[in-house]
Amino acid sequence: MFFEEGWVPLSEVTSEVFRRLQGMQAVGDIPDGQGESLGPLLAVSVWDICDACTKVGVTASDGTVIPTSKDLVAWADPRDLSNEHINLRDGTVGSSQLKNEAEKPPTLIDLQVRYGPFLSMPVVIPINNFQSSLTFLEEEVKAQRVNDDAVRRAAKTIIQMNDAEGLLTRDIARRKLGSALSRRKFKLAWGLAARHRPTLALPARWDGL
Repeated sequence: MFFEEGWVPLSEVTSEVFRRLQGMQAVGDIPDGQGESLGPLLAVSVWDICDACTKVGVTASDGTVIPTSKDLVAWADPRDLSNEHINLRDGTVGSSQLKNEAEKPPTLIDLQVRYGPFLSMPVVIPINNFQSSLTFLEEEVKAQRVNDDAVRRAAKTIIQMNDAEGLLTRDIARRKLGSALSRRKFKLAWGLAARHRPTLALPARWDGL
């Protein structure tokens, strides 16, 4: 596969983060029993890297990068490796494993209509953004606690807002909770709230606004 200098494929980002988490798991550096299954921790970590990116692109067959909206890498459930557009392991447009309302995966025709010539193109992010995030990965994972008081309070607030408003988007909740809560803790809080309100984990939560 070919990529422009300065960019890294999302599939490679996921693989590298997974390797680092495995290394931390091997020496007992993953707290609170989170090392039993690395899937949710991997998902939160890579979505956090995507959130921190200044831009996102897809790579055409000739290796050139085509700019794209960051909506392509906007998480639905921060514990899941798929959003509505991609699966982080595969890292290509249309690789999502989320099912539709009929509990079925989209057909190839559905995907071709939705993405056109961009279907199956590799998603890439700036390599300097990735390297910067990696610098803090180990520290953030070691500090992550399932029973963090700030996370639990934020999750409670998210549930209350969801119950009061009926449809709660991440942007609305983020503004309500304020900048004191880190991006990573916000994802953990949203994931915790989604255990009690499964609709919070559904994609496209802006529909109906």
